[in-house]
Amino acid sequence: MNEIKITIPEGYVGIDEEKSNLAEGKIVFKKKEDARWIDTEHTVSGYYISDFSNIHPVHDGPDDKDNMNVFATEKQAKSALAMAQISQIMANDKRFGGVISPDEWKDDTTWKSVIELYDGEISKDDYSSTYYFLAFHTAAQRDLFLEENERLVKDYYMVD
Repeated sequence: MNEIKITIPEGYVGIDEEKSNLAEGKIVFKKKEDARWIDTEHTVSGYYISDFSNIHPVHDGPDDKDNMNVFATEKQAKSALAMAQISQIMANDKRFGGVISPDEWKDDTTWKSVIELYDGEISKDDYSSTYYFLAFHTAAQRDLFLEENERLVKDYYMVD
């Protein structure tokens, strides 16, 4: 009986029996997969929003439930803060018509006036079924919102 010793190459974990065919002398190795980042031990760095709506840096914080609110970049934290503020304005300032309901989104015969980011610029458009966070019942509501809250919209879309 002849015997061949095979050394598994660096970066591989063993033989892929499904893809290998020993009768033909074909051996395929299984590539070592990187562990998901979320499943590994690590520290967290970035930015979080405090109880007083201030953005603070975090450097090498522990990876635990206390740091699940850390954004990778300051722009992302500003965007989340802007989203929270926008949601409060849209829900509570009657001039903007309230948040568009799920049933309204399902109705593709009703047009919604939106503020979107298009080619890196803030723009306005109307859609019947494509979901947008910044959506209004009328163009007049949308235009007034943008006029009064342009900085929040830019922060939300991470546009300088």
